[in-house]
This record gives sequence, structure tokens and C-alpha cells, in this order.
Amino acid sequence: MPTRKLGKFGLALMLALTALLPFEAQAAEDEVTLYKREVEKRFAAWLEALWSDVEASGVSRKTFEANLKGLKLNWSLPHLVLPDPAAPGGPALPEALAAASKPRHQPEFDIPANYFNKGTLDVLAATGRGKVSQWTPQLQAIQKQYGVPASVVVAIWGRETGYGKADMPFDALSAIATQGFMGRRPDVFRLELIVALKILEEGHATRAEMRSSWAGAMGYTQFLPSDFDKYAIDFDGDGRRDIWNSIPDALASTGNSLHSQGWDGRQTWAYEVTLPKGFDCTEQGPDKARPIAEWVKLGVARVKGRPFPEDKLGDPGFLVLPAGLKGPAFLATNNFSVLKLYNNSDVYAIFVGHVADMIGANAPVAFAGTWQPVERLPRDRIQRFQEVLVAKGHDVGKVDGLAGFKTRRSIGLEEQKLGLKLTCYPSQALVGAVLKEASAAPAQ
Repeated sequence: MPTRKLGKFGLALMLALTALLPFEAQAAEDEVTLYKREVEKRFAAWLEALWSDVEASGVSRKTFEANLKGLKLNWSLPHLVLPDPAAPGGPALPEALAAASKPRHQPEFDIPANYFNKGTLDVLAATGRGKVSQWTPQLQAIQKQYGVPASVVVAIWGRETGYGKADMPFDALSAIATQGFMGRRPDVFRLELIVALKILEEGHATRAEMRSSWAGAMGYTQFLPSDFDKYAIDFDGDGRRDIWNSIPDALASTGNSLHSQGWDGRQTWAYEVTLPKGFDCTEQGPDKARPIAEWVKLGVARVKGRPFPEDKLGDPGFLVLPAGLKGPAFLATNNFSVLKLYNNSDVYAIFVGHVADMIGANAPVAFAGTWQPVERLPRDRIQRFQEVLVAKGHDVGKVDGLAGFKTRRSIGLEEQKLGLKLTCYPSQALVGAVLKEASAAPAQ
């Protein structure tokens, strides 16, 4: 309708309504903008305050300013701890940002069976066998120098970046600096940022090459800057430790990382095993390691009737039950613990070890054990459950909503106490019973 037919009153009313309708959205946007502006100011001051420590690490002022001057926070990262208020006396954290910053969970923290998609395993193993063939001379040299099988190094490459095909969507410095300023582990990432600048200073990579995951891991096999500083190798001899573009450098760096952290070239990573009927699943965990021969006496046996190697019977092993008694069981060696130093997750270490076995066998290899159905429980509910278990005297490890081996073991002990079927894995019935008991107990 032409505005000239509205009249003065009608036109005024229309303009008022136009301004009013999006008022709430505009107000929310302005609130977020003001908040972010104040936080960015604090971030800029925080970056400048790093200079003395950066200088002490050998980084020039030129490199410092070229890479940190004008650097902005990456507000899209998960697991951020947004300041509230933005600064002393500044704007409060807007509700819209608080909701958007809720944690995202990695697949390692999901139902264990979901991590082992057969199609993914088969593709990674088949592609990995091709990579072993393609890079045979280099992998043989890496294995000879570091004692880590080619299949293990290649399996890590496949798991971490799909043999280099995975997108690295973040500028590493922005991601790391954001985590250092308002992440869950600020002290860790503050140091990572300083080392990242050192990498640039030494010319191992350009800023454009330093793309990363949201957590700042870089290159074909996903090194944090501190990992690079400790373990990266110039294997191709071009004068650069280049984990971004040189496959030999990346694979050798991974081999060096595992070797330096205790990989034993005599050992495998783990054996899949069967447990005798009525076995006590609370006997799991690296702190309950014993010689393999003793496990054999307790009825623990390799799957498919295979014997344990005679020369390994005196070596220590420990049980890993990622789904309690509701999934495959593994008798792990110290090499399993070394794989967990790469990514602190039982299912990650099993995944890498299993793909390595598939690559080495040059054929598909299926788990002998079955992943039985388990219930998915919210992480915050598991965390509350852990808190109650701790109050009852259990050692659950880190109270984080994740069912690590100490939590699984504590579950088994609680199941025994309550007369429930032993599983060593969280269920609605057990968690509900324990939480109900805790809520009914009188306050201390």
C-alpha cells in the first residue's frame, strides 16, 4: 500500500510497529555485541601480557606482532568457559551465548559400540594397507629406528585425519589462543600458544599452513604444538620438521612420539580374550596388572583358541573392558597405555590397535566378542552418579561424566553390594537406585 494513503497517523503507527516487532531480537543482538566487544578488549590485553614469556622462549617481537596483533577470539569453539561478567563491572554473559557454549561430546564418550563402525574400520584398514605399500621404504626405516610397527603408525594417521583428507577448519593460533583465554584448561593452552609462535619463528610452517582441529591439533597425525616441540622429526632431510606437508616427517614424528613415551617393540598392544563364567570384572585396570601367565591360571584365554606367545607369559598385562561384561574383553600391554597418551580414551586405543591388526593381517579382522546393547545415559547424570560413588568411598577416577576403568570398577563393586547382576557398566537401574538412595539419605 503506498505510504501517501496512510495519512500522518497511519504512517507513524506503521513506523512504530516496524521498530517494535524486532525489538527483542535487536536488544539480544546488541547485548551480545556489547559483551563480545568487552571480552575482546580483555583478550587483546591478555595477548600483550604474554610477551615476556614469548620473548624468553626465543620468539622475536616481529613474529609476535605479525601473528597476535589484531587476533580475534573464535567464539564458535566448543567447551568454552565464557567470562561472566565480561569484565569487572562490565556486561553480564548473555543467555544466548551461555546456551550456545554448552559442551559438545567427542565420540570417545559415546556408547563404546558406536565407535567401532565396521564400514569405517574396513575402509581405514584397506586404505592403510595401500599406504604401507606406497611408503614401504620410509616406514621400514621408521620401524627400525623407533621400534613401532608401520601398521600402528599408519593406523594413527588414518584415525586422526583419514590419511590427510579430514578438513582442518580452524586457524591454529586463534583456536589455541581462544582456549588459553577462555577454555577449560587455560594454563595448558597458554603454553601451547607460546610454542606455536616458536614453530613459526623457526620456520617449520607458515601461518597459513597451521590449520588445526578445534583443540589446536595439527598436521597429518594431529600434534599439539608441545608435541611437535618434543617429538617432531625432519625425516626427509629438507631442514624442516614438516608434519603438515611431508608424510615421512609426520609418520616419523608419530613413531618418535610413541617410542619416546615407552613403546615396547617386543609387544603387541593387546590380546582380545575370553573371560571364564562368573569372572569378577572389578579386576580390570592398569593398576591391577599381573603376569600374563597368572591371568591364564585364572581362566583368561585368547579368543579363537590361540595360545599366548610363550616368551610373553612373564610379561605384565591388564584387563580392559570398555563396555564392562557387555562387550569384548582385552588383555592389554603397556603399549596400550602408550596409545592412550596419544588420546586418553580406551576405545581410541582399541580402535587404533584393531585397525593396525587389520592392516598387518592384510585382511578384515572382526572382534570375537559381541557389543551387547547398553543404555545411553546423559553425561551430567553419570557425573552426579560418580559424585555419589565418591561419597560412598569409591575411587572413580576423574569425576567427569565418563565411564573410565575406575568408574566401571566402582560400578561392579556397587553392583555386588546391591546384589545386582555384575556388569561393570552404568545402567538406568543401577544409577537410578544409587541416586535415589543418596537423595533419601539425611543431610550430614
